[in-house]
Order: sequence, then C-alpha cells, then structure tokens
Amino acid sequence: MKPTTRPGILLAAVTLSALLLAACAGRLAPAPVVPTQSPSSTADLGPADLARGQQVYFDKQCVACHNASGTGGIGASLAGTPLTFDEFLHILRNAVPPKPAFSETELPAQDAYDVYSWLKSLKSAGAASGAPTPQLGTGQVLGMTLWVQGGCDACHGAFAQGSPKGSPLAGISGTFEAERDRMRRSVPAIPGHAGQVMDDATFQRLYQWLKAGANPESGC
Repeated sequence: MKPTTRPGILLAAVTLSALLLAACAGRLAPAPVVPTQSPSSTADLGPADLARGQQVYFDKQCVACHNASGTGGIGASLAGTPLTFDEFLHILRNAVPPKPAFSETELPAQDAYDVYSWLKSLKSAGAASGAPTPQLGTGQVLGMTLWVQGGCDACHGAFAQGSPKGSPLAGISGTFEAERDRMRRSVPAIPGHAGQVMDDATFQRLYQWLKAGANPESGC
C-alpha cells in the first residue's frame, strides 16, 4: 500500500525550501571580477635614461645573446628596434624559455623603457622591413644566427626545443623533403615559411643544423 502525503505537509516543505534558498541567496557575494592587465604607457614613466638603459642591458646579461651593440648574435638584432615600447615590454614579460621572462619586480617598467630607448638609439643592423630574409654569405654560418634571423625562435624556442606555439625541432628525424613540404604547407599561416623568405638551399643548411642537434655554437 503506497504511503500518502498530506497536502498541508507538502506545502509546508515547499515553503520552507523556498525560504532557505532565499536566505542563502541573500548571503551570496557576486563572482569576483578577473583583473586584466592594462597596457603600460610611456606617459606613466619618467624620461628615458640611455646610460642607465645600457647598464641594465649589460647587468641583465642581454649582451650574451644580443651582442654588446645590440646587433645580434645567438639572439636577434635589437639595435634600432622597430617595436613599440608596449610590444617590447610584452616580449620581455612573456618570453618563451630558455629566454628569461622578466617580471615587474625583476625588471621595472622604467628600467625596461631605458633599455628600449637605448636600443632604439643604436644604429640598426639593417634588418629589412616585413618578413626577415636570412643572409648566409659565404663559408660557415652560425646556425643560431640563421635561426633567429628567420624568426624561427618565436615559435619553436630559442634553441629549437619547442614551445606552446611550435613543435621541437632540435634533433629532427624527418627527411629534408618531408620537413620542407610541411613547412611550405604552413605558408598561409606563417608567411616566413615561403620560398622567397627561406629558399630550399637555405633551408637545407638549416635542416642539417637542426638534425645535428641545433648546437648554438655550431655552423651550418
């Protein structure tokens, strides 16, 4: 025999539940707003101190990869950079390892602005506008120089170790033809993979360097 529920008891239970929900809702706080980082502005900074910028550049060991005059080496040329300060600061704050990413504590915005202004004042290494065109010249070429001139480090890491943006390529095992064709297929998304930027002869040398392990001090 099924138990019966008296209407009065059911109504009382529903009423009590509604009151409890209303009381809880009154105590709930709205969801916190996720803070967003506002872009930095040079209006919030003091005048650039070029001497200070050069000193910070050396103190932070930027010279080890980008050369004492900012014209590049293992790292890309920074002299006469065409970047805006906001773009420059974004790269400093969000660099892909093993490049150092500097927090505000490690490198205050004012110091970053001083470094940026000093680099901006230097004579450019002659980088062309738009997609960089690697220049090999004659004889042995440092593989890392070609790697950063082509902008490959931006996606695949400074030492071809890979990043969230690109696969690791150090010790690459695919054939030259397979890797070249894969690169060419990505041209719509990555114009720097086009033949007029990275021709087959240049890529052949870069491919051999990657296949051998992408030693930063070896030629290609």
